[in-house]
Amino acid sequence: MSIRRRLIAAFLAVALTVAAALSVYFLTELEDYSLRKMEERLTSEQMLLSATVSAQMAAAGRSSLTDGQAASLGAVLESVDQTAVSRVRILDSDGVSLVDSANEDVGVGYAETPEVARALVGERSSTQRALPDGRVGISVAGPIVVDGRVTGAVYTSGATFSITTLLREYRTEVAIVAAVFVLVTIVLTETLARWLSRPLQSLAQGAVAFADGDHSVRVRPTGSAEIRALADAFNAMADEVQAALLELREEERRKSRFVSDVSHELRTPLTAIRGAAETLLDGDVPEEDARQFLSTIARESERLTRLANDLITLQRIEGATGELPLSKIDLEVVARQAIESLAPLTEARNVRVEVTGTAEPVLGDRDRLQQVLGNLLDNASRVTPEGGTIAVELATEDGRSVIRVIDEGPGIAEKDAERIFDRFYRAQSSRDRGSGGAGLGLAIVAAIVSSHGGTITAAARPGKGTVFTLKLPTIPKD
Repeated sequence: MSIRRRLIAAFLAVALTVAAALSVYFLTELEDYSLRKMEERLTSEQMLLSATVSAQMAAAGRSSLTDGQAASLGAVLESVDQTAVSRVRILDSDGVSLVDSANEDVGVGYAETPEVARALVGERSSTQRALPDGRVGISVAGPIVVDGRVTGAVYTSGATFSITTLLREYRTEVAIVAAVFVLVTIVLTETLARWLSRPLQSLAQGAVAFADGDHSVRVRPTGSAEIRALADAFNAMADEVQAALLELREEERRKSRFVSDVSHELRTPLTAIRGAAETLLDGDVPEEDARQFLSTIARESERLTRLANDLITLQRIEGATGELPLSKIDLEVVARQAIESLAPLTEARNVRVEVTGTAEPVLGDRDRLQQVLGNLLDNASRVTPEGGTIAVELATEDGRSVIRVIDEGPGIAEKDAERIFDRFYRAQSSRDRGSGGAGLGLAIVAAIVSSHGGTITAAARPGKGTVFTLKLPTIPKD
């Protein structure tokens, strides 16, 4: 069953149950009220008639009614019996009927009737009985007292409706009301169920569309607080799934490009090695040429080794699942150590390196950060002309420690600055290949910086040169 049908069935069941319970309650209350009122009326009639008969007996100085008095009372009661809803009997001290408003049971004894028996000993009592026709009969009997002595009793009785007779007598009307109630309830519950289930139907349609591949679908939170929360959760899940799928697609694209780039990088040195080796295998190669071919094989083998080492390093950094061995690091010390380790290269290239400014300490891996600065300084020394200067500026900006490496080279194009940290990307590919670079150095730099929670960017410096800006989170002072 759909949720709308379930809601309709639930609402209808609740409505009918409540209606039935309320009907039984109010009918029971109505029956009890009718019985109380009937008993009060019969009691009033009994007391009034007992007082009247007692006064007549006392006036006549008798302990019982005379035949004339009995006949007179009988005529009076019989005359009003046509419009009365109760029946009245006057009994003597033995419980025998002397007067009957219905003029049917004169001379009949009622001494064995429980309420009459109690009345003949001076007690007033009442009794309720179920009548053959389903109604409820009420009888009230009270004593007639003359000079402190019980001389008889007044016995009144009547009948009122019960729930059974009421439903029987008004069954057509009850059936019509019940049918109208059920029809109205169904219409109202159908309307309410549609209103309540509409947000869920919208959510279900969105989920189906999402499952069919439309990952852009979102649902509008409407309805109750629970349904709005469910819609918000669905939208959040959809955002996460879509982001994950986009990341997977991007990762697949990167992997595909990586394999393509690696294949391309391997093809050149392998081709050179194979050509040189085949030439040597053919024999009759002059000694000078043989040395040149062997030098090519050695050089390209070394290039392959560097490429493999760079790939392993990059994989270790990007694929690391454990935490870095963090320690408090003074960036000026790291910068000077990197400069010192590269001193032979910079001196050979006749390039000077200067360090200026200070920066707040950071948490990080000293060796990895030194590797970053070493790579940046090595690249800068390659493009800086002889006699030029590489500037290493330290600063603290917006809660981050900043290192800027500024060279005096030819600068970098805007399109190259956006991709220079990608694997195997070269701003000057032909020259880099000739010098043996594989285009992985800056990719390793970016991976190390990212693992430290930092960022690195490259930009052309006004005039000439390139500036690499590295930003790392500082250690909180508190």
